[in-house]
Amino acid sequence: MNEVKVSNEELQRIYNDLPKFYDRANAMISFFQDVKWRAELIKTIKSYCNNPKRILDVASGKGELSYVISKLIKTDIVMVDYAENMLKSSLIEGDKVLASFYNLPFRDNVFDAVVSSFALHAADDIGAVVKEMTRVSRKVVGVIAMGKSDNWLLRNYVAFYLRFIQPYLAALVGAKPLDYKYIYYIYRKIPTNSQLKSIISKIFDLKVFKVKALGSVYIFVGLKKREQGKEGEKSIKEEKIV
Repeated sequence: MNEVKVSNEELQRIYNDLPKFYDRANAMISFFQDVKWRAELIKTIKSYCNNPKRILDVASGKGELSYVISKLIKTDIVMVDYAENMLKSSLIEGDKVLASFYNLPFRDNVFDAVVSSFALHAADDIGAVVKEMTRVSRKVVGVIAMGKSDNWLLRNYVAFYLRFIQPYLAALVGAKPLDYKYIYYIYRKIPTNSQLKSIISKIFDLKVFKVKALGSVYIFVGLKKREQGKEGEKSIKEEKIV
């Protein structure tokens, strides 16, 4: 497909309404690219599912991705997260469900699109989470998360950054360095980007796999295989989500 780009007007609309208490630490440690990457993911999702009526944000946290969705697409958004405090401090209004991304409490094929941002890398079994996301999706699944380059030199450069630099960048905006050091330990255990690509390619029809920031971030979008979603195609408009 053609390269999906986020226009300056779209980014301006997002940033203009961005709450002051938006996660400044995440913006700082991504060099203020996190919102742009999220917008790119949603624009890519929209290119494969032009008019999604219902989107699920998995491991939504405070709803950073849901917030971007609300600015780019007119749709119903459901947020699911394992942390109640995250859902209570959500950036947007909407349906919120307390649950693990390993066991999503929804019927098969309920959502037009299922998405997640900066959470999948925390899973001990990434494949199991992607399968669960695919199960509840009628058509498309999209994720942005922390990746690991296949290049040994880049892997070690990013590891050094995550261990010794990132926590103190976060401290510049008031975050506790210790709260961010755990990201380095997650990075050590996640698969390389090529390994991850191999895992998810077996689950759905992978359409997009892009890496950012020296391979430390990936964006992927996949379509549910036809045989996986036949039942949902018939009843998605009438079916309850739980």
